Amino acid sequence: MESHNNATYSLWPTLMDHAPDSLIPYAMVTLLAVAAYWSRSTQPNDLLNPPRPFEFSNIPRLKRYMENSQSLEILAAGAARFVGKPYRLFCEWGELTILPPHMIDEIKNDKRFDFGAAASDDNHAYIPGFGALMHDPVMPKVIGRHLTKALGCAAKLTSPLSEEAALVMKSVITDSTEWHILNLNEDISTIVSRMSSRVFMGEDLCRDQGWNNASAYYTRKTFKAMMILCVIPRWLRPYIHWVLPQCREVRRALAAARKELNPHIERRERIKAEALARGEKPPFDDAIEWFAQSGSELPPADCQIALTLAAIHTTTDLLSQTMVNIATYPEIFTVLREEIIRVLSEQGLKKTALADLKVMDSFLKETQRMKPILIGWRRRALENVTLSNGMTVKKGKKVVVTATHMWSDENYNNAKTFDPYRFVPKDKEQMSYLVNTSANHLGFGHGTHACPGRWFASNEVKIALCHLLLKYDWKLVDGNIPEPVAFGMAYVANPEAKLLIRRRKEEIDLSILEH
Repeated sequence: MESHNNATYSLWPTLMDHAPDSLIPYAMVTLLAVAAYWSRSTQPNDLLNPPRPFEFSNIPRLKRYMENSQSLEILAAGAARFVGKPYRLFCEWGELTILPPHMIDEIKNDKRFDFGAAASDDNHAYIPGFGALMHDPVMPKVIGRHLTKALGCAAKLTSPLSEEAALVMKSVITDSTEWHILNLNEDISTIVSRMSSRVFMGEDLCRDQGWNNASAYYTRKTFKAMMILCVIPRWLRPYIHWVLPQCREVRRALAAARKELNPHIERRERIKAEALARGEKPPFDDAIEWFAQSGSELPPADCQIALTLAAIHTTTDLLSQTMVNIATYPEIFTVLREEIIRVLSEQGLKKTALADLKVMDSFLKETQRMKPILIGWRRRALENVTLSNGMTVKKGKKVVVTATHMWSDENYNNAKTFDPYRFVPKDKEQMSYLVNTSANHLGFGHGTHACPGRWFASNEVKIALCHLLLKYDWKLVDGNIPEPVAFGMAYVANPEAKLLIRRRKEEIDLSILEH
């Protein structure tokens, strides 16, 4: 490409010096045509979205990919054009190698491919202020050792989640029996944040408005800055962030979040010291303590923000889209409510009861199949790797399997149609719970780096739905379905989505059920 450009520039003065004025327009057209040909001919034909002629930055093609949910159409075109073959794509994660779906099982557990390295780079965790977005290797261990273990203990998880759900829904949605607007992006985020934080941070902190506001503000500012950084060349980002106002605002927001949390950390340290002095066990058993014991290098506030991004953001999205889908198929209200009443009346609000909500589980899994929060399963090569098809992935390069095959009739009957009962098990051999991952369902990822918190997320969203379905009616506003939005590799519930909601009389009182 460089030699072609140099040749073009060297021809320019020669032609202009010797050509009659009348030939100049023709010469310019000819040069433009030649430059366009060279521009196209030097692009490898496996690049799905190359730059157009005379595009000297990546901004135009990134804009084409990310705006108006175009990424869905572009990736569908790639799947159709490169059937069973790898190809390359330029997106907000940089230039990627897109692997065909059948190769996911080849690399899903390969230690030479790492999720954390890819995610940390895509989240700009190498930039000061974005450290809370770093993939902390301690987090999966903490979640596996403490959070997942707590699922079987009602006092640690089921009871607090249900109690907090009741309190926050009464506050946010209210007990009004008149139809009123529910802003999903804001209100469901508040509900999920309170429920999650009750387990992560304890009863006092989960209701601390100063911390909640500070952590939410940091999250909003970070996502905004990330979108700006992704259009800047990778080599320039470690330098230009110092002068970007959006990045400076991220650092101020992180400092404010740390400042909000520090008094709580100091108070906890005093209580722990006093307990140890009395020969007693410290009273804390939450995520702040789990990370402190794990040896995480991240400050406490950063750990909690990382949990917020990893857990609250994704669970909010799943619950929001599920509520939209229930309103879209209102006949499912009765089915889901009858299942909740039958199962919980017999078993109480227990972990085993949540697992027996088969229709709810299927509805959630189908919601996630139709709209995963990411449409790219990604890994980064830690060394040069030669795959079974002979292709070599160079160290540092990213590979992705897109989610387009989740909407293919080759993998699911009538794959583009939402089927609430698709994953209801016909027998024990066909059981496919929400938490089960597979090469054909990447909602929680797949392989070694599949989401370690998916068991907690599943229980949390089911408890929230039990409260919502028994206590509230909701419906679409004017019959309009808020369609999800694809923004590059992100595929999220419509951020402008609203529903109409009102209080109803619940058939059973969840607060008195055995936990």
